[in-house]
Amino acid sequence: MENQITPLTFSEKNAASSFSDMKAEHVGIRTTQYDEILHWYQENLDFRIIHKWNVGEIKLAFIAPPNDNNFIIEIICYDSAENPYTETEKSGYNHLSFSVDNLDQTIEHLTKKNITINRSFSVPAIGLRMAFITDPFGNTIEFCDELK
Repeated sequence: MENQITPLTFSEKNAASSFSDMKAEHVGIRTTQYDEILHWYQENLDFRIIHKWNVGEIKLAFIAPPNDNNFIIEIICYDSAENPYTETEKSGYNHLSFSVDNLDQTIEHLTKKNITINRSFSVPAIGLRMAFITDPFGNTIEFCDELK
């Protein structure tokens, strides 16, 4: 039973919730290498720059996957990687994940760009196969597709 493929099944949406208008919008990644991280995501994962702006000394950008307007990564560049708005060292961002149609093909594309696949495995309990990479700035990225 451990190897049984179980696709994710969502429970019924709760339209009565006071948070029913909530939708995922973006994830923020802190960096001290603004231009380099934008370049890496553009050159290696074909991300699009949606918007760039400054708030005081902080440089920011919204970037999006090549064919998805429903997910944004916010790049936040401080003079140091410490975020003045959080007080935690170890909790917080762990990884970001993108679903793909064909994980093997995605791994092949990443490998051709000399991007190391850190690990790849299947999780039948959630019906997914996944592969992880790390960008040059230490951020973990997951790519996943459905187990068949």
